Amino acid sequence: MRNSVPARGFTLLEAIVALAILAAAGLALFAAMSQSLQMVRRAQEAREADVALRNAIAWSGQLDPMERPEGDQALGGGWRLQWEATLVEPLHDGATGYLQPGLYQLGLYDVHLELWRGGTLRRDAVLRRVGYRQVRHPEAL
Repeated sequence: MRNSVPARGFTLLEAIVALAILAAAGLALFAAMSQSLQMVRRAQEAREADVALRNAIAWSGQLDPMERPEGDQALGGGWRLQWEATLVEPLHDGATGYLQPGLYQLGLYDVHLELWRGGTLRRDAVLRRVGYRQVRHPEAL
């Protein structure tokens, strides 16, 4: 004759199923956290590259593409700026207010900037800049 008292607690099969469900949820959570960390790292690298590009553009403001049509400059933090200027418009003499040639010769340039870090091109940009060179002296006017 069997005992009619119901069994209490979990069976071994129920415990294994519960552990499998818990493990699957843990793996999904781990994958989501790993993906989130990768996204944060990529966003941080993009932000650093954008800041470096803004710094490079600000630095290039003092660059005269007629005088230095190409070059290489260290910007700090492992960043390296390389540029190359291409003449877009032919050179012209600047003008004075008296319709005479001015002191400077001017040219319009496209300046291609490349930002490198760790041997990898991270950002590039093209700026339009004016190049100038003094070709006359004030007493000649």
